[in-house]
Parts: sequence; C-alpha cells; structure tokens
Amino acid sequence: MISIPLFWILLGLILIGSEFLIPGFVIFFFGAGAILTGALTAILPVIRESLPLQILIWAGSSGLSLALLRKYFAPIFRGSLLSRSEDRTAIGDKAHVLERIGPDQPGRIQYHGTSWPAVTYDDEPLEKDQSVEIMRKEGMNFVVTRSIMEDVFGEDSES
Repeated sequence: MISIPLFWILLGLILIGSEFLIPGFVIFFFGAGAILTGALTAILPVIRESLPLQILIWAGSSGLSLALLRKYFAPIFRGSLLSRSEDRTAIGDKAHVLERIGPDQPGRIQYHGTSWPAVTYDDEPLEKDQSVEIMRKEGMNFVVTRSIMEDVFGEDSES
C-alpha cells in the first residue's frame, strides 16, 4: 500500500505533468497544492491522520496560489515574457539600410541576415548601404537612427 504523503506528491506530479496536455496554466497550481499537502503530511502526524484536513490544505493552498500567483507566472510559462525581452536585445545593435528610409517613408534594413521593415524619426533620410543603430521595435518595424560610430569615424566600424 502506498503511503499518504507519497500519494499526495505523486498526485501533484501527475497534475503538473498534465499541464502540458491541457494548457491554460491552472492545473499546475492544484499539483503544487498536492505536493505541499504531501510534504506537510510527511512532516506533521496530525495532518497524516485527518483526511478532511489534508483536503482542506490541498484546496486552500491550490486556490490561494492560483488566485495570487497565476498572473505573475503565466507569461513566463506561455513564453510571452521571453518574446518581449527578445525585442529589447536588439536595442543598440547595428544594421544596414537595404532601402532608403525617410522621415515619412518606411524602408528596409538588414539585421541578423534578414530583411526587416524600418522607420526613422530623424530629419535626414537614411540612404542605402548606410550603417544604422536600432533604437526600438514598434510592432514589426524597427525604429533606427544614424550610426554614431559611422558619424565619429566616417566609415563602417565593422569592416
């Protein structure tokens, strides 16, 4: 026969594992509550002897963690937090103009071997083959500006 703490811990692992099959990031918290219940049951004999108390601990810890922690952890598990930080890593990177970019005329840049739409808020247009720096990303467009290195040294610093 399986011990009560081991039952709760195995139930918790099964529930957490089922999160991969049933997305929504809800079942995870019930699994975490079951693992907590298993740990408390193993440590405290009073809890081990009372099934209603075990169920109360499981339901309470699952509900509280779901209500308080889901909004903070859901972006991490969905990957949306990573994609937002990925966009920020481009800031300050160098790119090359493929199509002229004017103040009111979007163009294209080459960044990491791929062509991307780009805009500039500079007063002067950015010409083809000019080196630019990425300021930020707005949707699918990169916002670029004239490369400071090119202005200082008068040439492309990568060559």
